[in-house]
Amino acid sequence: MTQQPLRCANNPVVSTPGGNINAEHTCSGSRPAINRRRLLNLTGAGLALAATAASVRNASATAAAPAEHPDADLFRLDKEMEEAHARMETASESNSALSDKIEALLPPQPLHPTDWKSPEMPAHLKQLEDDALKTISFHDVCTKDWKPEPVRAWREEIKREKPQVEAAWKQWADLKDERYREHNYEAMEEAFNAHSNEEWEIGMRICAIPAQTLEGMAVKLRVSDRLGLEDFSDPNEAFLSIAADIRRLADGGVA
Repeated sequence: MTQQPLRCANNPVVSTPGGNINAEHTCSGSRPAINRRRLLNLTGAGLALAATAASVRNASATAAAPAEHPDADLFRLDKEMEEAHARMETASESNSALSDKIEALLPPQPLHPTDWKSPEMPAHLKQLEDDALKTISFHDVCTKDWKPEPVRAWREEIKREKPQVEAAWKQWADLKDERYREHNYEAMEEAFNAHSNEEWEIGMRICAIPAQTLEGMAVKLRVSDRLGLEDFSDPNEAFLSIAADIRRLADGGVA
């Protein structure tokens, strides 16, 4: 049925879908009287509909979200280890640069005492000693006074040389330690060790998690590479072959 226009003079009360309204207020332009019970009912229905629509959207989004990778924990730890390794490498480079700077300030490094070797006796002195051995008496052997004077002088000089080498090394080493302390090198070494320990701990956490896919196995192989776990003096060829296969397949390679 076609709705008829409102006529104020003949219809003081007008029926509307929302309830009866006083036509006098309607025609005069003032706010019409409102059926508050019906307004509340309509508002409640709208809120319920909106909540239902939101629930449907959330359910759809949940259903559409992809499942987490079986080795997601390994991937996260792999990322952490990569970052820890980068920090360790940065610390190592800084320490090496500072060490080079300190070494450049030092005098030339002397001979280390463990590298010192007694020189061979000159041939002419050796001949004197051999000749004396042929003529010594029992008394000479007991008094140890049978060696010719040039031979004794050479041996005394050699005895003095080793302590001199040791003293020169100690003086140089003490100066080196002092220079390193002045540059706070020990603190930098401690920082490097902390980064190294952090990387090792993350690697051990990765090794403790069973891998579910080839990609997860490849993460463990990267742990082996970064920590040098396969630097064997006699490497296991079978392990190395399997490791190579896993790397190839994880990268999408074929046999």
